[in-house]
Amino acid sequence: MWIKICGLSTQAAVETAVKAGATHIGFVFADSKRKVTPEYAKYLGKFVPKTVKKVGLFVNEDLTLVQDIVAKVGLDMVQLHGQESADYAAQVGVPVIKAFGIKDGKLPDNISEFKNQVILLDAPPAQFAGGSGTSFDWKALDLSALDGYQFFVAGGLTPENVGEAIRYFPTAYGVDISSGVETNGVKDLEKINHFIEKASVAHSEDLLAECLAIIRKLNDYHIVPYLMGSLAVTLVAGFPTNPDDIDLQLRQADFQNFDLLTEVMASMGYQLIDLHEHKFSKGKILVGFANVETLKKYADVDYSELALGKNQADSSALFYLPNIAQQIKIYKAATQDSWRAGKPKDQLILNQLKEQK
Repeated sequence: MWIKICGLSTQAAVETAVKAGATHIGFVFADSKRKVTPEYAKYLGKFVPKTVKKVGLFVNEDLTLVQDIVAKVGLDMVQLHGQESADYAAQVGVPVIKAFGIKDGKLPDNISEFKNQVILLDAPPAQFAGGSGTSFDWKALDLSALDGYQFFVAGGLTPENVGEAIRYFPTAYGVDISSGVETNGVKDLEKINHFIEKASVAHSEDLLAECLAIIRKLNDYHIVPYLMGSLAVTLVAGFPTNPDDIDLQLRQADFQNFDLLTEVMASMGYQLIDLHEHKFSKGKILVGFANVETLKKYADVDYSELALGKNQADSSALFYLPNIAQQIKIYKAATQDSWRAGKPKDQLILNQLKEQK
């Protein structure tokens, strides 16, 4: 799940958000008490790894100036909080997050013009766009109107209610917060950590429920998969990891029966999106399959030594799960893998696993 912390203006806040697992870091360039200069944002950007998106927030700014700041700071995305048109958004030069204030449970008439962009649902703007700390009426909004949109939920989120928001908006791709992680108008490092943890836990719970449904379906065909990745870490070690996807591995005979696998996933509403990587998608959910028999060569872990996993919520789903010692081997290999070496999340998970050993 995308977890965006916006309005950051100190090195400590940026480093805290990155270490805690934020996927997007927001810098405000519009009139606001959180406004930063392009020069300072560029400096703060040095503490943001490439795997975390740097987002610049603008309100009805001159397009050329936005483009200049994008280039100067090295922004990965731009968030537009004014009355910018779809044509304006298309000329920014990087992916756009278009914010819309939701009033009386109604989506703005022009939201469909931005269907190819990421949408941010926020409270109606007060003096400054975004960061007001107020929320819109979730229950007044017709959730079906959001079908087909990639969107953030924002407005009045806090560490205490972000889990509720994630459950209420099951198709949301992300959550965005600014004032909800502040104390007396200043970013609170403890609140940043707490918010990201709560968002990650809620997302993990939702993803695990979907994962178990897939596993039960595979069990119907006498296939017992091996659960891997950060979702498996959360299950075995108990700390939140904000999983990117569902990572299942199969024995070679099952893995090679790809027609059956495709049929099973299609029956659950998934589409094949990458034949080479054996990846399927359904909305925001990604599921990848791999051959577990390569695990020995990759991480010196023998798949035959993995034990059956346990889940208190659903004991009917049969799957194998690496223990902490095996997870350490797997994540140590991941941090040395040239393809994954740029992902600081793997190193963070490895460090936490070592602390629990």
